Amino acid sequence: MVAEKCVVIGWDAPTVKSIKKYVKEGVMPNVEKLIREGVWGENCLVPHPTITPPNWTTIVTGSWPGTHGIICFNLLEENTLEKTYMAFFKDDCKSEYIWEAAERIGKKTILLNYPSTWPEAVKNGIQIGGAGLGVNEYRTVSKYGKGIEYSVSADLLFTTEDLPAATQVEIKKAEGWKNLPDGKDFKEAEIKINFRHSGDICEENPWYLLLIDTGNGFEKVGIYREKDGEKPVVIVEKGRWSENIYLEIKTNNGIKKVVFKVKLLDISPDGTSIKLYFTPLCNLEGWAFPSEITKELEKMDGLPVPNSFFEANALEWIDIETLSEIIDFQNIWFGETANYLLKNKEWTLFFMHAHCPDHFYHRFMNLLEPNNNKDEELRKKIEDAERKFYTSLDRMVGKIIDAIDEEKTIIIITSDHGAVPSENVNHPEYKHFNANDILKEKGLLYTEIDEETGMEKIIWEKTKAVCVLSCYVFINLKGKYPHGIVEESEYEKVQNEIIKALYDYTDPLTGKKPIAFALKKQDARIIGLYGDKIGDVVYGVNPEVSGEHGRQLTTGEYGVGSMKGVFIVKGPGIKRGMVLERTVWLTDIVPTICFALDLPVPKDCEGAVIYQIFEDPDFKRKEFEKMKKNYERIKKAVETEKFLTHSY
Repeated sequence: MVAEKCVVIGWDAPTVKSIKKYVKEGVMPNVEKLIREGVWGENCLVPHPTITPPNWTTIVTGSWPGTHGIICFNLLEENTLEKTYMAFFKDDCKSEYIWEAAERIGKKTILLNYPSTWPEAVKNGIQIGGAGLGVNEYRTVSKYGKGIEYSVSADLLFTTEDLPAATQVEIKKAEGWKNLPDGKDFKEAEIKINFRHSGDICEENPWYLLLIDTGNGFEKVGIYREKDGEKPVVIVEKGRWSENIYLEIKTNNGIKKVVFKVKLLDISPDGTSIKLYFTPLCNLEGWAFPSEITKELEKMDGLPVPNSFFEANALEWIDIETLSEIIDFQNIWFGETANYLLKNKEWTLFFMHAHCPDHFYHRFMNLLEPNNNKDEELRKKIEDAERKFYTSLDRMVGKIIDAIDEEKTIIIITSDHGAVPSENVNHPEYKHFNANDILKEKGLLYTEIDEETGMEKIIWEKTKAVCVLSCYVFINLKGKYPHGIVEESEYEKVQNEIIKALYDYTDPLTGKKPIAFALKKQDARIIGLYGDKIGDVVYGVNPEVSGEHGRQLTTGEYGVGSMKGVFIVKGPGIKRGMVLERTVWLTDIVPTICFALDLPVPKDCEGAVIYQIFEDPDFKRKEFEKMKKNYERIKKAVETEKFLTHSY
């Protein structure tokens, strides 16, 4: 049977080693089914640099970063080396998307949380999110700025403890309340809702906490917007999550409809200490096209949370178990939303992205690596959290599979890159690799400490080159940059100096060479990088070098990590139980989908069809030959009729 639809499920930074491990353990039954009944790509390679915006853009255009123009996580403002902005603007992509090509023949697409596609990327379909790494996250706040905003607020913590960025509360005897039952002990705390990482300001303050003695000590807390015991926003027990809380909150930017959960992390039996956590306050509007689709998604299970809860763990607001629970809330929402849209809307293509592996590995990859973490109990706890998020992602996949006709739909799971630990990261002498340190040592870059700010600043009038973005060294050319000092005639000479400096460097602790390759701008086309946006020297590092991904070789394997991408495909006409040995590039996904579904190929697509995954790679030619024969038969019959001298 010929495929009629295609679902592409994207995971950000999963590792193939862990997927194989947890599939073998039996905790990822839906992914195991796709592998067993489809094809596993053993050598899926991703573009360099191994970073989110460029590689997700490659997946849906079939073109290399040099062609589509999103060459890193951030992009430089034009004609400057000092200002960057996050690469999440759709208009920075210069290539045609697969859904734009499909729209030319009237096909519809659903996008769910697909990065770097904001504002509206689809004209004939549905788009949920795309302005950041999660719904309700905006990395497009300013065209020129690094800020991230959450709508309506990042998560909040109300506590008697002295924790960074938390709101400290003062607990006292409850006074002035209406409708409280007699014979029970109550304490209260007044709280102010100060939105975090947001452009909004709450204009409804104060709120109130009511600490409730259950007879076994203080074990519950109620949240109220007024001192009326009969009007709680929610009452939550120690160690428990609330149900989803739906509220309308007055802000400086109007009324915001929000959904969130709270968890009473801790409360002392005598009611003198408390730790109460709010998930991000998730806006129920403003992140979808067409905008009215948000009405249909308001009551979905889970939460459309942005990813600020990883910061909450780093701040020691929440433990790793609570972190795992919030990851699951997010994946539940993705699964439920995808299930609803796939069942109830018209579509041919579906693309989605879930970001949790990436943030998890940035937070914990080095502690997951046995060579770095000698605390086996802690390492096992982190490994269990890793297992939980893969299990959660697998359940999300199951909800998507449940919504489609598997006899007519190709399903692909893929990723933008993997992640690797760093060598000797916990060693007291370990020095993180920084290309700018090398440039300074060789006299190519000059800096000094600003007396007012205490921060290091670049002395442009003496600087020949600087490393900006992930893996690019830019030469400070005269006529191109405001403080340029390098003459055009000196350009290649400085390129050679940079490359020599990078190759000459040896890590003082390990004795190893971190640089895997360094290429002149004019030579970087061999790895799909070219054009005005890339650096004058492009480099890559070996997988054990600091940083979980970005600069590392796309083939990099180190410790528990791998930089390879994921490619799993199942569907009508696809081979069953096959391990594909050939290299699959992310550029190959779009042309393969177009080939299978008879869709127009995007204008700038540079990939190739992965013919080896099909049971009959020639099925298109055979279809054409069959149509050609039938055409000849019809033509012959028409000609015979035309020359008849009589009618029957």
